[in-house]
Amino acid sequence: MDKKRTHLAMIRKIINRMVAGSFLLKAWAIAIVSALLAVATNVEHARFAWLALFMAIAFWVLDAHFSRQLGLFRRIYERVQGLPESEVDFSMDTAPVDGEATSFGSALFSRSLGAFYGIVLGSIGVARWLLR
Repeated sequence: MDKKRTHLAMIRKIINRMVAGSFLLKAWAIAIVSALLAVATNVEHARFAWLALFMAIAFWVLDAHFSRQLGLFRRIYERVQGLPESEVDFSMDTAPVDGEATSFGSALFSRSLGAFYGIVLGSIGVARWLLR
């Protein structure tokens, strides 16, 4: 039972790091977009709003990658839970659990990421409209 517990603990640590990474990406997205919009309030530097838009989309794509990987490792965790002790091989290969439910597109347009980055993009649009 020790091999299985060790493997599950390793996967849990990876999942926790990915959750923390996703949280940090969201924090950095808000900080950078806010700073760029603050600079864009000056008429001479209004073009920085476009950079804020680009950065928000870039963070969204990167966060979708984290979200997809998180889903894959959660599936590995579930698969390892069902394995007998003798078949535990400490594999972290996500290919056996990769499928349509964990596609990049489904992660990119998931409810949580879509809502968060939709609000960020909407805020950029509102700020740009107000600063005309």
